[in-house]
Amino acid sequence: MSAGRIDADGVHRYPVTVQFDEVDQYGIVHHSRYFIYFERARVDLVRALKGRFGGPLEGDFMLVVAGCEVKFKRSARFLDELVVEQGPSRVGASRLQLAYRVRKGTEILADAELVLAFVGTDGRPVRAPAELREALGELTNPHG
Repeated sequence: MSAGRIDADGVHRYPVTVQFDEVDQYGIVHHSRYFIYFERARVDLVRALKGRFGGPLEGDFMLVVAGCEVKFKRSARFLDELVVEQGPSRVGASRLQLAYRVRKGTEILADAELVLAFVGTDGRPVRAPAELREALGELTNPHG
C-alpha cells in the first residue's frame, strides 16, 4: 500500500493507481470509488499526523462522516496515476471539514468537501483531541 505525505505547502497528498475492479464497462472509474480513495487518504492523514504530534490518537471516540459534497469534473481510467490531495477547511471542537482534490497530473478530476464528526461510543458528539486539532490547523486546504 502506498503512503501519502504532507508536503511543504501543508497539503497531504496520497497516491492512487486505478485498478481494474474500480472501472465500469467503459473503462471509467465508478463515482463510488472516489469515496474509497477519500477514506484511504484520510486514514493515511491521521497516521501522518499521529507521527507529527507524537501523541496517541486513542480515546473513546470515532470519526464518522456526517456530510459530503463532490463535484466531478473529468473521468479517471484503468491504470491512471492519481493523487488525492486533502487538508482542512474548518477545524472545530467536535467537527472537522476536510477539502479534497483528486488530480491526474495537473488535471483536476474531482473536488470534494467532507464533514466529519467526532462521536463517543454512545454516538454523541465529543471534543476532538486538542493535539489533533492543533496538528490539523497547521495543514492547508488544497482548494486554495
